[in-house]
Amino acid sequence: MPSLRELERSFASAVFASDAASPDFAIAGSMRAADRVSIYRNAIFANYRKALAATYPVVQRLVGVSFFNTAVDAFVRENASTSGDLNVYGDVFGNFLAGYPYAQDLPYLPDVARLEWAIDAANRAADHIADPASVLAELAAVAPERLAELKLRLAPSCRLVHSEYPILRLWQTNQPDWSGDDAVDLDAGGDALLVRRDEEGVTLAALPPAEFAFLAALAGYASLGEALDAAQTAEGEFDLGATLRTRIGDATIVAVVVL
Repeated sequence: MPSLRELERSFASAVFASDAASPDFAIAGSMRAADRVSIYRNAIFANYRKALAATYPVVQRLVGVSFFNTAVDAFVRENASTSGDLNVYGDVFGNFLAGYPYAQDLPYLPDVARLEWAIDAANRAADHIADPASVLAELAAVAPERLAELKLRLAPSCRLVHSEYPILRLWQTNQPDWSGDDAVDLDAGGDALLVRRDEEGVTLAALPPAEFAFLAALAGYASLGEALDAAQTAEGEFDLGATLRTRIGDATIVAVVVL
């Protein structure tokens, strides 16, 4: 007789198998085991579709409900949830779409999904009470010879998204309240975006390449010196002092860490 663990694994395999698959165990009652499992399967996949549609509404709008649901079903079968909370499920949906054969004619779609995940993550991030004056004072108190080695922390809600495509325009023109011209020139160039949450909600800001490189380095726990090197290597001019004043002032940078 199979153990409870074996039965649970067998049941899960049957639920996440294709609709035509039959379980390799019997279920008591007049209804066929396959029919009973399909009830669970339909309910579970409906929940996944609903959850990911809430996280990726623009992706769904761009491809249509039928395409989206089929893609979600395939994604779920390849990427099992490790949490009981579907609000935090779907972080690699963009990566999945990049390899999804039926989305190859939509090369911008994975980055749109990554932007929507960044927005969702920014919404769920922990609150942080910012004190820009205190951060500026801490920074000013650091000895000049130690500035390069210190680290600056970004607010918990900050996310950085880069794309070769105009994903901000794609996102904007597919919002429910959008009015006006909805044309998108896919050859218009890419976006480097800062996604963050402030008192009014989640905001999206397009950044110059150098500032994006600087903040991305800080987000990756680089030192100030390393982040400055990244900014100076990127395209365009970079004013460290002005950037620090702006990003500390708007609570993108929220802490100074002296090692």
